[in-house]
Amino acid sequence: MSDTPVVVIPRKGYVDGHHGYHHSYHSGLNLLLRLLQAFATAAAVIVMLLATQTEFTRYGEVRGRWRDYPAYKWFIIANAVVFVYALLATLVACCALIARRGPLSYSPSAWLTFLLDFVAASALMSAASAALAVALIARNGQNLQGQHYWPTFCNYVTRFCDYAQGAIIASFCGFGLLALSTLLAASALHHLAWHRLH
Repeated sequence: MSDTPVVVIPRKGYVDGHHGYHHSYHSGLNLLLRLLQAFATAAAVIVMLLATQTEFTRYGEVRGRWRDYPAYKWFIIANAVVFVYALLATLVACCALIARRGPLSYSPSAWLTFLLDFVAASALMSAASAALAVALIARNGQNLQGQHYWPTFCNYVTRFCDYAQGAIIASFCGFGLLALSTLLAASALHHLAWHRLH
């Protein structure tokens, strides 16, 4: 047998240690996504909180306030929770980028990240969809064969509806970014499994 030592070169971008692998592309992209998620959800909360308008018409006072709609309350709560999660995940991603070890470097933490992102994305989709349903009825009204009728509301409080619409768009952007984070965690799990097999 040959005495020539065998040198194993790790795959580019990974650092081996304690059964964990770190990929620089994963960490950099993870940090970017977390920052964008924090900005999107913070914008959604702030804009929705500003969605308040009172107008006086010939029919009396017309008031548009987010606190009058349970769907908008759930919208603010969900986006606020996801904002805190994204902020904490941003700090973790910064530390991971510096230390070259992070939640996407090990299978247990990568699975936890995947599940948390999935739950957060589901909550955000639920809140944004409920708020969108209310916003559409307020803007377009609804008439179901004359049995139930909701008149349009946004023609009286246009600014309120525009603010709510902007907040909903920001929330859907946050959902899309969380979906990308979920795919990123799945990609990290794939690379970790590949390293275990090779």
